[in-house]
Amino acid sequence: MTNDELLDALFAAIVARDLDAVGDLYTPDVEVWNGASHRTYDHAGSLRLLRAFLDRTSAVRYEVLERRHWEDGAMQRHVLHVRVEEADHPIDVCITFAFAEGRISRVFEYVDGRSLAPLGW
Repeated sequence: MTNDELLDALFAAIVARDLDAVGDLYTPDVEVWNGASHRTYDHAGSLRLLRAFLDRTSAVRYEVLERRHWEDGAMQRHVLHVRVEEADHPIDVCITFAFAEGRISRVFEYVDGRSLAPLGW
């Protein structure tokens, strides 16, 4: 699987709410930095955070604006469209990724924390 296919699979798994698939795309020692909380999460912690996010939404969709690749890394800018309590909310996000052994090894997610207010965060 190419790194582009790996990212497509990641976002498709999130939309499908398939956290097992997300976990399989990560290396066991993945580190996920979240810009809204300024915290780094390990494999299990990142899946818990993702579960909490999905539990607050009834629909999730990614509108990819830009994706750039370099050796063992990539950056994606997208609008994350979420539905919370029958209202749609767009959230601008930029994420950089590092890859190792055909999986995602590092994630750095940049999002304005104020845009997460509809999620109750």
